[in-house]
Amino acid sequence: MTVLDSRALATAVFGSGANGRIELTAWDAAIRGSLSTTRRIGVLSLSPAAGTSTVAHQLTRAVAARRSAPVLAVDVSSGDDGLGPRLGAAPVAPDETRAGARTTAEALSGLEVSGGVVALRPRDSTDAVGTWLGEAAPITRFFDVAITDFGVRHPLVDLAACAALCDVVCLVSDGRRSPVEHARSVVAAIAGLPEAPTVVLALVDHAREGDAVARAVATGTPHPVIAVPFDPGLRAGGAARRSLTHRAIVRLAAALVRAEETAA
Repeated sequence: MTVLDSRALATAVFGSGANGRIELTAWDAAIRGSLSTTRRIGVLSLSPAAGTSTVAHQLTRAVAARRSAPVLAVDVSSGDDGLGPRLGAAPVAPDETRAGARTTAEALSGLEVSGGVVALRPRDSTDAVGTWLGEAAPITRFFDVAITDFGVRHPLVDLAACAALCDVVCLVSDGRRSPVEHARSVVAAIAGLPEAPTVVLALVDHAREGDAVARAVATGTPHPVIAVPFDPGLRAGGAARRSLTHRAIVRLAAALVRAEETAA
């Protein structure tokens, strides 16, 4: 009878532990690295239940844990389960001091720093673009990284307008073939906007079918494609229970924070 070498089997399936550590170290360094300007990251999707707010929340936590300066987290999604509620942020009214901020202290007027995150949850988000321009735009320059949860946006309504506000767009999709093809169909349009935002595809494996679709899509697009495994620990703002999920979130955060440098 052949005795299986569990270490060799793990290496064959998951790659060597050394390689995994090297990748994590590189991603970690990418997130921690200095930025020449504010990195405005927008997280959005084309359909409900794709996991947009979950991804935005996990990205915020991953980036905040690795950078010394606070991360600005903006929630202009609709509903009561967006990034703001997941961070425990109450809705806030417009603030004249923030609107005319000339210092970091003024930019923080009426807001709190908690766990390395400054959460801005505008009271009215019916007009995501107008709200972002009126309440987030005046203060983003005081932060190295600003992550916005735009929620679900329609290509014929305001998807382009939301994407144009960002340096990097994280387009979240269910990882199955049909929704992925739908998401991929708008990538070129987003990247082709006059503002030329970089686009990263995050494909969430809700069906628990693995990353085959993500790998297939990645071979046919110049844009980063990152599979995010299904993880019950992420429900209700929890932490990842699987190491593969943790790795995927860190990899995604690195791709978004360093997107422009990588593209250059």
